Amino acid sequence: MSESAVIFDFNGTLLWDTEVQNKAWDVFLAGHGIWMSDKAKCRRIYGKTNREIMSDIFKGKCDEGQLLQRAQEKEAVYRELLGKADLQLAEGVVELFDRLKAEGIPFAIATASGWENVSFYIERYGLHRWFAPERIVYNDGTLRGKPHPDLFLRGMERLGVRARKNVVVFEDSMAGIQAAEAAGAGAVVVVDSGGVDCGLWEGKRHVIRSFLELRGIVL
Repeated sequence: MSESAVIFDFNGTLLWDTEVQNKAWDVFLAGHGIWMSDKAKCRRIYGKTNREIMSDIFKGKCDEGQLLQRAQEKEAVYRELLGKADLQLAEGVVELFDRLKAEGIPFAIATASGWENVSFYIERYGLHRWFAPERIVYNDGTLRGKPHPDLFLRGMERLGVRARKNVVVFEDSMAGIQAAEAAGAGAVVVVDSGGVDCGLWEGKRHVIRSFLELRGIVL
């Protein structure tokens, strides 16, 4: 059992893909005659599972099969756009991964993304260099999305932490921050990647604008 551990959200935290996500949602929603502001996306979409999102958007209009089909449709648009974008992991992330690995501090990813996207990320960004399969917790259909704590609780379980208060979580969305707090994480570091109004958290949580800011800081 480990004394301390780190859990990272992925989208908007390790991969600053908010613009790509917003564009993908715009394309998908436009195809269904729907418009949604970026502010509304932050409230209704980010951190949640696709089933939760689609159920909210298409209230009572789709059965389970149709909800799944529409989720797959949106994510196909997203992966196509991401594949064309020159996006790398956030600055300083690889350095931090290497440091945690060298210091023997266990770390994991907890993301509301489904397996299709996660497998895409593993291949595109070489995540297998730092994460064994069980260290990437994703939306497998059995866990509630954020702000529920399920994803982080599963991550803590996989890491074998002695106490939740010893876990540091990195998040960028309001739903994710709330989920980490609900899971009992001892510290939540807010990553200002442009996807959340971090002014709401200044003075209440530690906010970073680059992972390079963590050089020399004990986690």
